[in-house]
Amino acid sequence: MKELVRVLLEKSGYLVLPYGYENTLSGLMSRLGVRDTKKSRTVRRIKSSPDLLVYDENKKDLMLVEVKMRKAPEETRVFLESKRIANYKEFWNDSILVIVIPCRDVFYAQRVGELEVKEEYNALLDFEKFQSIFTEAKDDDISHFKAKALQILRKYRM
Repeated sequence: MKELVRVLLEKSGYLVLPYGYENTLSGLMSRLGVRDTKKSRTVRRIKSSPDLLVYDENKKDLMLVEVKMRKAPEETRVFLESKRIANYKEFWNDSILVIVIPCRDVFYAQRVGELEVKEEYNALLDFEKFQSIFTEAKDDDISHFKAKALQILRKYRM
């Protein structure tokens, strides 16, 4: 799903680069998941690193973006692991969390610093519409990618 969000952002005029440790530290990935590897602050920071680095040419702004795809019976019941949200807040408080859910607007975004640490979120209250944060995203592009996201979500039987 992060690939779909990446393409949507690029189509909207943003410069987007892969950022997460899965991309930059692939040789280390298997070792960070090993049970007896220390769960140090450094390991937690690396494992929680956002997926994308996004540059907004118009605002001359650089953003870190984490993308999560979630099943949700409705937009008012989106489950996100509180431990992950706490790590994002501790290490990446200025990043943006994008959630993709099979409900209503499909794409939602929120600055991590604005999120409470809890297990269940209401996308309508706790998050913004995607284009409220990524202001260059056009409604036509959102609609096009919304259809693609729903196809992917159905494929995963979410």
